[in-house]
Amino acid sequence: MAAGDVKKEFGMKVQKYTLKTATGVTRGYVLAYDTDGYAHATTSLKGPFVVALETVAAPASGQATCKVLEEGVVEVPKVTGTIAQGQWVSISSTAGKVKSYVAMDAPATYTEAGMQAELDKQEQIVGRCETAAASADATVLIRLLPA
Repeated sequence: MAAGDVKKEFGMKVQKYTLKTATGVTRGYVLAYDTDGYAHATTSLKGPFVVALETVAAPASGQATCKVLEEGVVEVPKVTGTIAQGQWVSISSTAGKVKSYVAMDAPATYTEAGMQAELDKQEQIVGRCETAAASADATVLIRLLPA
């Protein structure tokens, strides 16, 4: 098994998406819309999220397209940390990789930025974990939230 391998085909939805100008992507990585097209997702971007089903080299100029999974169960790369079966999975600060979801928590001081950071966690959810992953595992099997 490798990142980008589709595990269950029921409800599977595959599309072609336009990538951000002069941007490439890696198979299995989580993508999100960024300015003028899709790129590896980070916590600075919001969903809906899709997963690249092919590796596309960055063009010198212009925009490339990529076959993506919009809905289904797929293996994606993750950062360190355990993820339990059934647990929500969110995008991490490492481009294209996921982590276990951390629930919202009211900040000690109610600044606008602090509250917005907590509310943004809801828009960073990628899906649910299908099979538990240990901290050392490089990938995790997830069910994407429908785009």
